Amino acid sequence: MPFVPQSIRWPGTRAVLLVHGIGNASVGQAGSFPIDALKRALGDEEPNVAIYSINYDFINDWVATKINFQAGITALKAALALKLGNAAADATIAESVGDVLWPVLSADLRLAVRDALIAQLDQMQLDRAISALEAGDDPLDYQVSIVAHSLGCFHTYEVLTAIAKEPAHQLRPASDLVTFDSVILMASPVQLIRTVAGAINALVPDVNTLATLSKPLAIPSETRSGKVVACTKDFISITGTHDPVGGHLLGQKLTWAYMDITGQVSIVVPQHLLNINSRDSTALALASAVAAGGAQLNDPHAWGGYIDSQAKQMRGVLFT
Repeated sequence: MPFVPQSIRWPGTRAVLLVHGIGNASVGQAGSFPIDALKRALGDEEPNVAIYSINYDFINDWVATKINFQAGITALKAALALKLGNAAADATIAESVGDVLWPVLSADLRLAVRDALIAQLDQMQLDRAISALEAGDDPLDYQVSIVAHSLGCFHTYEVLTAIAKEPAHQLRPASDLVTFDSVILMASPVQLIRTVAGAINALVPDVNTLATLSKPLAIPSETRSGKVVACTKDFISITGTHDPVGGHLLGQKLTWAYMDITGQVSIVVPQHLLNINSRDSTALALASAVAAGGAQLNDPHAWGGYIDSQAKQMRGVLFT
């Protein structure tokens, strides 16, 4: 089934695109998106915001595809367990985290999500122009923000890097005047992928085409006439103190796994109230959340939990 981008007439001058990690938002499970949490964060402004979400139901065989990558997935999880320490609990953590990251091993899945995300951004630019012109406004006064979670941060980073530099997409920040008001990456595994997938790069197809792996991490930007123009006004990283996908374990930062890009705003959410006080409890919380296909009460990786905890911060970012 071909991907059909979502189209919305904007009720106001703001729009937000939610980008989920591939997996439990597939096959049209719209409930996997934290729409209610985002609406709570937006408060009285919520009726004035167009909320988009990109699903992966067009990848009908993504679960079956996983079977074809067992050797790579095993190597990915082994490399992750080795970095964590290779204890029994670390192996269980690696199992859960590996199930979040495995699509990086499939060029077809990566390209399908990339093309869909670019098509959705194109549609949002068209919606922005139509909505602004119908209201008699300047489209440049209408703002788009992106909020991504988990592997969705990887896809977002790859796409933003591509559109900032490739003329064909007509989404460059300087040449095409397309800049995002904010890009918020929650529990980003960009650095984690850089480290772990980099260790098994022979199993990662088209590795040299991945901005995450092939060059130093930086806020996606375009250089024109000697001037560097970033793709966004605010590039924000939000993760939790107990979220291994976001580069933390039991309150300690894992420097090899935490995305720390020059110029980003870094927020680390305290998660001490989740009753996770050991590697075993971390493994149990992650495993139960992945198995359930969504957030559990003590899930340190829960998307909605990040939005709820940072509601005031997000509202300020989205409306300044």
